[in-house]
Amino acid sequence: RKINLPLLFLHGAMLDLNKVRKQHTNHIDAFEREVKMVYTTLVLPHWGGKLHGFPCTLYGYMMGVFARIDLLSQYWKGTTSGKGQTVRMVDFMNTYFSPNHEANSVAVKMWRHTLMHTSEPRYLLDQDTGKVYRWFLHWFEHLPRDRHYTFAETANSKVLNLGLVYLLEDFKRGLDKYLKELSVSPRLQDNYNDVQKEITLSNFRKVNKKQQERFQTY
Repeated sequence: RKINLPLLFLHGAMLDLNKVRKQHTNHIDAFEREVKMVYTTLVLPHWGGKLHGFPCTLYGYMMGVFARIDLLSQYWKGTTSGKGQTVRMVDFMNTYFSPNHEANSVAVKMWRHTLMHTSEPRYLLDQDTGKVYRWFLHWFEHLPRDRHYTFAETANSKVLNLGLVYLLEDFKRGLDKYLKELSVSPRLQDNYNDVQKEITLSNFRKVNKKQQERFQTY
């Protein structure tokens, strides 16, 4: 059933909650359609061939999903600060995506940070247990649905199973939960409005020569 959300005036600006819902749901619906189209028309026809799995494309979509989770967590908390980013994202996922805190923590580190900064996911060493976290990533039904977002454990490692299409389904459910809370919470509405104003036009300053010289290698 369609929910008609009101226009709210916050800090002198108007937040149109119907527009907010439409913006976010349209984005993730288009994302999901594209993923399924690529999977059907490119990934499956080349399965087992030289382009098997289209891993770079798959990594790009994973990067996009977790960037979007990062954005929603900023709206949720009302800050774009990079300080506390990991905790913010994990808290958001704990609240709206999955109660599996361990999986959320591993996923954010692996698929938001190491993928973003090194172009690939990387193994993670748990400094408390000595176990290594690895991943098993698929596009869709090659990974059974009931194995998605679960761990397979060995003596020395834990493997987080993920399916991209399943993750998008999780995202849509989490987004719906967040938007429902946003529609009734003045605090969340204030947070959203604050972040929206900040990210609409980002500040920029060119790197100067002194900053360049600081990182030069001789």
